[in-house]
Amino acid sequence: MQEETIDHTLSPEEPGTPEPILPVNVTSKPAASEDEANAQGRVPCPSLERPEPVKQLGRIEESVRGEDGAFGTVHIQFSVRPESVTLLQEMIARGEYARDPWKQIPFPTETNSYGTTTELITSIKQAIAEQTQLSEENSSLLTYWALSTWFQDILPLAPGLAISGSAHEGDVALRTLRAFCYHPVLVAGITNAILNDVRWERKPTLLISDPNLVKRMAVLLGSSTRRGYLAFRKVAGCPAFSFDYYCSKAIFLGEDSRMVSAMQPFLHINASLAPGVELHPAPPLSEKMTQNFQNQLLLYRATNLLHVYQAEFKASGLSSEVTSIANALGGCIVDAPALQAELVSLLTPYSRQQIEERLDDLGTLAVGAALSLCHQGKVQILVGEIAAEVNRVLKGRGERLQFSPEKVGHSLKKAGLLSRRMGAAGNGFQLDNATQVLLHKVAAAYGCVGLTENNQNLHCQLCNKNK
Repeated sequence: MQEETIDHTLSPEEPGTPEPILPVNVTSKPAASEDEANAQGRVPCPSLERPEPVKQLGRIEESVRGEDGAFGTVHIQFSVRPESVTLLQEMIARGEYARDPWKQIPFPTETNSYGTTTELITSIKQAIAEQTQLSEENSSLLTYWALSTWFQDILPLAPGLAISGSAHEGDVALRTLRAFCYHPVLVAGITNAILNDVRWERKPTLLISDPNLVKRMAVLLGSSTRRGYLAFRKVAGCPAFSFDYYCSKAIFLGEDSRMVSAMQPFLHINASLAPGVELHPAPPLSEKMTQNFQNQLLLYRATNLLHVYQAEFKASGLSSEVTSIANALGGCIVDAPALQAELVSLLTPYSRQQIEERLDDLGTLAVGAALSLCHQGKVQILVGEIAAEVNRVLKGRGERLQFSPEKVGHSLKKAGLLSRRMGAAGNGFQLDNATQVLLHKVAAAYGCVGLTENNQNLHCQLCNKNK
C-alpha cells in the first residue's frame, strides 16, 4: 500500500495546531496530479500562502481509509518558527508514544550539582507537595523514601512504601515518585509472572498499582525488602531457578488499607486529601525537571555511596520494626542531622500506632503477660498462668472475650516461644537465663518491653538492653 504524506505548515499565531486534514485517497497507485484529482472529485491540498518554514522538525502518522476501503497512513509534517520549536518537539514526542515502559524509565544522563543535602531534600519535598497536594509530613516521608531507593543495592533493608487512597490520588503519587526514584518502573498489578519478567539487572524501583493485592503476594513483597528469602523465578525457555526479589517497592493498595498490616516493613501513606481541602493542582513535572532531579540524585549517590554504606545512624524511641525503617532511611541522609531528627519525629506516630494495634493482638497480650510473670521472679511459668494473666488484662479493659490456655499456647508458639511439658501441671517455660533472654527479645519485637504493668521491670537489665 502506498503511503501518502501531506505537508502542513503551522501558523505562527497558533503553534502546535495543524491545518485541518483534507480528504485523501490512499491506494496502492501513485499519487495523481492535481488535474486528475479534480476530475475524480477529490480535493487536493491547497497551496498555503505562508512564509518559508523556519525549522523542519518531524511528523505524526495518522491512519486513514482509502476510497477502495483499504487502510493506509498519511503523515502530517510540521514546520514551525523558532518560538514554537520546544512546544512542537514535546508534541511530536508525545504523539510517538512508545508502548514499552522500559524505554521510558527516567535515567540520569550526567551529574548535576545539588548544593547541600538539605537543599536537595527541600527541593524534592517541595515538588512532591506541589504535585500530590499531600501534607508537609507525608511529603517529607515520600522524599526520604525516594532518596533511599538510590542506595537500595547497599542497604541491609529496602523499606517498602504502601499508599492508600482513591485511584486518582494513588496514580498521582506513583507518577510523582517516578521522577525521584532510582530506575523507577510503573507496574499495573503484580503477579509472579510479572515479577519473572522484570529486568532485575537494571536494579529497578517497582512502583506498583494493585488495589486487589492478595495476601500471598503481600507476604512476598514484604519479605523481599530484605535479602536472602528464597523464591523461584521462571524465564521463558529456562527451568525455574532460585531467585531473590530484593529491591525498593512502593505499592498503591486502593482505599481499603487492611492489607497494609500484612506488608512489613512498609511505611503507610494515606494519599487522600482531608475533607474541605481546596485543590491547587500543579502542572506535571516536565521531562527537563525530571531529568535535572535524576542527574542531581546520581551525583548525590556517587558522592555519598561509601558514607551511606558505613552509616551508623541509630534511631531510638521507636518500635523495633519502625526503628529498622528509620535506620535505613536515616542512613541515606548525609551531613544533615536536623533532617535525621525530623525523620525520627515523623516516624514516632507510626511507631505508637503500631504498638497500640499490637496491644489488642492475642500474640502481644500473651507475650506481654509472660514478660510480666517473668518479672515476678518466678522460676517457671505455666501456659495456664499466662492465659489467666491475659484474661485478667482483658477483663480490666471491660472486654468479655476470654482465651483458653491452648489458644494462648498456640499464640506463644507463633511468636517463637515454644513451651514444654512441666509435669502434671501442664505446659510452660523454665525461666533459665537463655529462656529469659529469648523472652525479652520476642517482647521487644512485639513492643512489650517497658509496657508491662509490673514495676519490677524498671531495673531489669534485659529490658534496658532491648529497649
